[in-house]
Amino acid sequence: MTTLSVSVAWQQGNVAQEQVLWLNAPATLGDALEQLRQQQPAAADALAAAAAFGVWGKVRPTDQLLRDGDRVEIYQPLRTDPKEARRENAGRARSGRSKPPPRP
Repeated sequence: MTTLSVSVAWQQGNVAQEQVLWLNAPATLGDALEQLRQQQPAAADALAAAAAFGVWGKVRPTDQLLRDGDRVEIYQPLRTDPKEARRENAGRARSGRSKPPPRP
């Protein structure tokens, strides 16, 4: 039986997390997420709040087959509309404040 090594990356609070998983081939994105859930109970919050999942920066369905060395990513929903954030940053720059205030 062939095994695959994949890494799973996600954000937990303000800290990026990464876990290497060994899966029996053939394995899907969903298989990797389920194994992560079993091995890292703390990742359950990230999985529950996920907006999407992907492989190497591209959104993929959970039935996507994985290859050895793939990087699985758990994407969180955006907290702020990017257009609104740019408007706010431009307004601060015009008012003389070049740096945005620190995030809470």
